[in-house]
Amino acid sequence: MSKREQALSELDRLPSEERLAAIELLMKKRRTKSFIKYFEPWSEQKEALVHFTADKKIFALLGGNRSGKSVLGAFIAVAWALGKNYFKDEPAWEWVKDLPIPEKANNIWIVGLDFGVLRDVLWYEKLRHGKNHPPFLPDDSLVIKRVSDGDFQVYFNNGSLITGKSADSGREKFQGASLDLVWIDEECEKDVYDECYMRTADCAGKILLTLTPLIDISSGTREPWVFDLYEEWVAGDNSIAFCQLSTINSPFVPEEEKKRLLERYAGDPEEGARLYGKFVQKSGLVYPTWDRKKHVIPAYDIPSDWPRIVSIDPAATGITAAVWIAVDPFNNYLIYREYYQRDLIVSEHAKNILYLCAGEAIDWWLLDPKWGSQRNAETHKDGLTLYRDALHVPIRLANVGSDFGLQVSREYINATVTPHSRHPKVELFEGLPNFLFEMSHYTWDAFSKGDQKGMSKDKPRKKHDHLINAFQYACAQRFKGAAKRYQTLTEEEKLKRVRFNSYT
Repeated sequence: MSKREQALSELDRLPSEERLAAIELLMKKRRTKSFIKYFEPWSEQKEALVHFTADKKIFALLGGNRSGKSVLGAFIAVAWALGKNYFKDEPAWEWVKDLPIPEKANNIWIVGLDFGVLRDVLWYEKLRHGKNHPPFLPDDSLVIKRVSDGDFQVYFNNGSLITGKSADSGREKFQGASLDLVWIDEECEKDVYDECYMRTADCAGKILLTLTPLIDISSGTREPWVFDLYEEWVAGDNSIAFCQLSTINSPFVPEEEKKRLLERYAGDPEEGARLYGKFVQKSGLVYPTWDRKKHVIPAYDIPSDWPRIVSIDPAATGITAAVWIAVDPFNNYLIYREYYQRDLIVSEHAKNILYLCAGEAIDWWLLDPKWGSQRNAETHKDGLTLYRDALHVPIRLANVGSDFGLQVSREYINATVTPHSRHPKVELFEGLPNFLFEMSHYTWDAFSKGDQKGMSKDKPRKKHDHLINAFQYACAQRFKGAAKRYQTLTEEEKLKRVRFNSYT
């Protein structure tokens, strides 16, 4: 008789109550040794897993503290190494079967924010020893070949490998490998993320992000790359998926603790991030009243009698940008087209801009006054002359003063969200991603060192400002619409041709 048969025979001879207790003890031991087989996500985790499909390159799970984002990250990372076959006929098969896990052996990185987080939280707590739950790494020699805690590596019998990495070791430590999955827990520096992304490029690997988004998206001191990805997703990038987990809905947090958290963070700038996984925006945006819901509208046919502006922010090297603006009869501005190209000569930029005009009549052409008045070292012509020769139009330098364009543009933007404002307003057609990106990244500059470190310089940072500057040049001129032509329209035509008439 085998040991298994002998054990079953002894179990059968026990009284029913003792037999049930023995079976329960055996199941508890089995669950502890192979917790991942029995793992069941809570409701919001289940909803999130549905979105991690084969067409997603980046799966971002934003959550408040103790919302279970890192728990789900650990589950996915270890499941990726074990492979789907490990879960067949097990309770967790329901949550693994639709994940895009390759059948081959997988190379996986687990990236912690610093060495302490990697060692104490991700490695020892989530993978190796557990804390609030058993570890996700099975205690099973049939699937685990070797574990090296000193090197943060797990070798699997199927050929998969998990390696733990610390983000604060710098991007140089993230070179060389070809990866099937990178799990980044919390928001590291962008250069580390970029290096991780490149490691997945040659094998079509995936990026898994789990984090509480505490980096101020308008601080101007750290590039908010996670927020940038979020905006790409909002704009329709189907290779990215964002999901959120709420601490207030989490079954891991006692109800009394939830009440304390709500009181603790009520009105705090970090309330949204700490409790709901929302992005933090404390301060720093030059245009804080910009509201996508109010300023961005669906495109429509612009009446032919509305005056049009092309405003250009040029560059000898780097990005040259231009915006097309139509002015309605109430002097409101409608931004309906953008141009955004880098590292071309003036004649090529001019050709591209004229092509986008598609023969439409342009009433005013504007150019950056500072760049336009500087002479080219080779031709000895100033920038204005170069663009006049290339465009063959009466382009002129914008009259903006030191910060006049900035202040007037703020008036246009603020008026759009101010009820009954008599100041002209501004709207933006959908489908202009570069303008939208700059609006959410255009921040006040701050001192980076010395006694005034962190304090504002009271001027915008020279970054993410190409289309914004072109917009400011046009605002500073305060162009007016065709008021006389408007007076001849019927009331029905007037309603069709104007969106802002609450102050008339």
